[in-house]
Amino acid sequence: METETKDGQVEMELTGNTDFDEIYRSNAEVVYKTAVKYSGNHHEAEEIAQSVFLKLYMNMGHINLEAARGWLILTTKYMALNRNRDLEREYLVDEFIGSEEADPAEIAENPEDIFLRKIKERQYMRLKEEIFEALYAKSPRWYDAVTITYVLEKPQKEVAEKMGVTLEVLQAVLYRARRWMRENYAEEYAHLDNA
Repeated sequence: METETKDGQVEMELTGNTDFDEIYRSNAEVVYKTAVKYSGNHHEAEEIAQSVFLKLYMNMGHINLEAARGWLILTTKYMALNRNRDLEREYLVDEFIGSEEADPAEIAENPEDIFLRKIKERQYMRLKEEIFEALYAKSPRWYDAVTITYVLEKPQKEVAEKMGVTLEVLQAVLYRARRWMRENYAEEYAHLDNA
């Protein structure tokens, strides 16, 4: 909750949240590593990680813990990339690849099918990252509305309150963002789907 002081500055009233603590403990390292990977700088990465967790805290509520990790990684990546862009620096970045354990179903699967499926999964992931990056560049407000509502799976009414808008305004923002994504990426998605 925000309150205004006598001198006009905004203070944040923070309340304890065990969900936030749990999310922080289980994701702090991956957020930091993602920030380092995309910023290329330890000090920048610390600032980015702090900003990402502050943004998460400001939007906490009843969230799916698994969804929070994806949101944190995407938000960290785009925050770092946008910081680089703003500083007019370009860094070559590698795709974030987490360690994966072998799925027992894959062991019985044909190696060629596994290879083709993995390629398709990576193509979908790249397209998803491209869409979210373009969405953030188009409108950070759209990005926040979409990620908080659909990735964090928070109720629209709660998201509207957090963003300081009416439910109708949030729904209009979500509609415009979805329409923009369809207009700009439907063909690429359909091409991947048919490949």
